[in-house]
Amino acid sequence: MQLSVLERTKLEKCKEYLRLFLMDTEELNRLLRRKEIDDKRLDLAIQLCISDWNTTTPRIGVVTVGNFPSLYLLIHGAAIQCLKMAGLYQSRNELTYSSGGSSFVRANKTAYYQSWIQNFSSEYETKKLNLKMQQA
Repeated sequence: MQLSVLERTKLEKCKEYLRLFLMDTEELNRLLRRKEIDDKRLDLAIQLCISDWNTTTPRIGVVTVGNFPSLYLLIHGAAIQCLKMAGLYQSRNELTYSSGGSSFVRANKTAYYQSWIQNFSSEYETKKLNLKMQQA
């Protein structure tokens, strides 16, 4: 997909805001000591949010990162996608190990991700529908 200079600039700014919103920085991820979500996944999350907007009724035209009607909805929609990706990763890598009376659980954060996804999704879907109805 070819982006104009303006769209590329807006995409980079959106990724910056998204990373700030998710608090996904090396300094704040003390256990990981790295960013949890790389730039390719941020790009994907933003594109999935835009695709969601464009395919949800009422269909009121096609938007891009350059003319998305609400920064709030773009960041929240992309954050939901990031949480889904990270939650899938956590679920896939969950491990419970027991030996000699001791147990160890690795990557058991799936429920936390599901809770955040549910929390964000209900607000996002309501606001998205309201804005689309206003614009229709």
